Amino acid sequence: MTRKVDAKTLVGVLGMVAALTLAVVCWRSGLTTSTFAPIIEGAPSFVGTHYDGLWISGAGLALLLAGLMAIDVTRRLRMAYVASE
Repeated sequence: MTRKVDAKTLVGVLGMVAALTLAVVCWRSGLTTSTFAPIIEGAPSFVGTHYDGLWISGAGLALLLAGLMAIDVTRRLRMAYVASE
């Protein structure tokens, strides 16, 4: 019982990896941290985080795309398995 994986499935896996990589890059680009000195001597410093909505939205869309590709690759692999039986 040998299963052959077609080229579309491999392209789907590569696309899924690329979309996940893009999601990580977009998320990291959307975060900016700034450290502020203490206002009063002896007080702790303050670290502020700014979230850029466009980058975070891009990361969400890339993650959605990767999820859809994962569903498609799973479907293709299951159909190939069923067809080989």
